[in-house]
Formats: sequence, C-alpha cells, structure tokens
Amino acid sequence: MLIQRFTPSLLLRPYVECFLVQEDFNPANFANRNPVKVLPTTLTVIGIQYGQPMKILQNNRAVSMGSSGITGMHVTVKEYISTGAIGTVLIFFKPGGLSYFTRYPLDEFKNADVPLEFVFPAQNVRDVEEKLAGASGAAERVGIVEQFLRAALRDKEEEKLILLAAQQIMQQQGTLSIERLAAQSYVSRRTLERKFNLLIGASPKQFASIVRFQHSIQLRKAGYDYLDIVQACGYSDHAHFAKDFKAFAGVRPEQFFCTEVQPKLKKIRIEREASSRSEESLYY
Repeated sequence: MLIQRFTPSLLLRPYVECFLVQEDFNPANFANRNPVKVLPTTLTVIGIQYGQPMKILQNNRAVSMGSSGITGMHVTVKEYISTGAIGTVLIFFKPGGLSYFTRYPLDEFKNADVPLEFVFPAQNVRDVEEKLAGASGAAERVGIVEQFLRAALRDKEEEKLILLAAQQIMQQQGTLSIERLAAQSYVSRRTLERKFNLLIGASPKQFASIVRFQHSIQLRKAGYDYLDIVQACGYSDHAHFAKDFKAFAGVRPEQFFCTEVQPKLKKIRIEREASSRSEESLYY
C-alpha cells in the first residue's frame, strides 16, 4: 500500500497536523486484507475517499460507510474493512483544529463516524470527491483537499487558554492533574470541562487518559519494561495500567505487544516532538 504524508500549507498549519494519502489499487491484494484496527488517539480525522467505501465492524457485523466522513475522538478500538480499491486522503487535525471549519461542537463527533455531507454542503463534498477521483497524483489530491478546507475555514474567537491546556496535557504525557490545570487556566474545573468538550471533543480527563495510553505504547516500543511504564505514566500499579490499557486497546498489554522488546533498547530516549500528535500509534 502506498502511504504518503504531506505538511499543510501555512494558512492551514495552525489547525491541521498533516495529510496522509493511502492508495492500493492492486486487485490481487483485495482478498488478502485483514480488518484494520484503529486505536484511540487525541486526533480528529476527516477521510475523503476516491476508492471503494469502507465498512466498520459493529457488534460483529460489517456496516457499510459513506464515501467520506469525520471520525471524532474515540475511546475504544474501531475496526474497518476495505471493500476493494483503497484511495483515501486523511486529514489529521490538531486538538481543536476542526472547530475552525464547522459550527458544531466537537463533542458531538466523539465516538462517532459522521458522513461528511452532514457537516459540509453535500454538493461541495461531491465536487471534492469527483476531483480527487480524476486527479493525477497524491500531491494534486492534497491540493484539492486544501482548497476544500480553505473555503470552509471560519472566523471564530480563539480559546487560547483551552488550546494551551491541551498542549500542557500533551507535554506532561497525560499526567497533569485536572484540578491543577484548571487553576493554571484561571477557570473552574466545571468551566474547563465544558469548554474542553466543545473545542477539543472530550473532557480533559478523557483526553489525558488517551495521551497517557499512547505514551505507554511509545515507552514499551522503546524498550521500557512494564514497571518502568507504570511509574513513568503515573499508574498506581500494574493492575491499574493493565485495566486502563485493555479499556482502550481491547486486550491486555501483554497480548497487544505479543513479543518482548529487545532488552538493549531499554530506556532509549524517544526522539519525537511532544507536539506532533500525528505520530501517535493509530493502527495494530
């Protein structure tokens, strides 16, 4: 499968983390694809198809999806199944970024897959899908999607304190006290939670829990043992860590990672920017 990453233009960079173009038009691969499991992350994503629509597994049943949609922040694993040729442009928004393109509160997208025409004019969605299908390459497709986003960009008052609070949670890898965060933001915890839900799409506690979950994956892949992870991520004990991990991943950490990480990698510093949320572990 071809996967290409693109950096957004300067105008969209405050709101969009990156674009990914995913393609696989080889018929020989269609029958051999396994369901794709998507982990909980802090990302809100728009996917616009120019291949065949996807299906989502719900209660052990494959449900057909529309050609394009918004996936809000979710707290459980989602499983998607391809139905043929894959051609998708994925837009990964920074925390709060989608709110500059829609009038709907972001908590209305939580744990949901919403057809794009429910949020944007249906004709505009059809136009961008048709243009993507006729485009000659990935760079041209990203340009088409950027044009779509620029047309949808709204003037709105910035909630700088809430965006800063989200950044602080990410910088502290999800271990920051919500009470302390509210005090630093000069608002009550109730006000922080209300505004966080509207702008970010989840409560500060849910957001922090996902950040901590993602950080535990990064630490394990870097060679840390489970005791180190429990301490670094602020869990009370291994049972607490395992319970939270299973709630997000659907399986215990031992089953998720399957094989031990090489001991020589233990405690290697993770070289990633704290603000780059597109590097989160999305699939397994």
